[in-house]
Amino acid sequence: MDGTALSIMLIKEIHNAEEKILNNVLKTQDVTISQAKVLSILLSQPEKQASLKHIEKEIQLAQSVTAGIIIRLEQKNYIESFGDSSDKRIKIVRITSLGEQKFQASQQVLAELENKALSALSESESQQLKALLIKVRNTLLTSD
Repeated sequence: MDGTALSIMLIKEIHNAEEKILNNVLKTQDVTISQAKVLSILLSQPEKQASLKHIEKEIQLAQSVTAGIIIRLEQKNYIESFGDSSDKRIKIVRITSLGEQKFQASQQVLAELENKALSALSESESQQLKALLIKVRNTLLTSD
């Protein structure tokens, strides 16, 4: 196996380990990774709301999967949804104050996990790793 393939395999292994740990840790906050992503999207929007279509595009999941996430978040009272006043076919989703609290708690969990994951690196190495990961991500996102 050459160095490139090894790098890709290592990235995949890190992703799998991180996802498993993160989902287990986020269970304490009663939120999943995908749910936290939706809450993050909503918090980044004006008026802390967005259309379901916009969320689907941002989260990059199928409509049916995104709809399921939205239903579960609504059942937990982390979000509320309603029809657009100008076009009832458009579903608008807005984060609630409880959803904001859950997102903030999940962000703290993420920060703790990142600190643990990077604890073996110096500050310089940590910054370099982040820069390299961003570069790799951007390359993969722009390739066809």
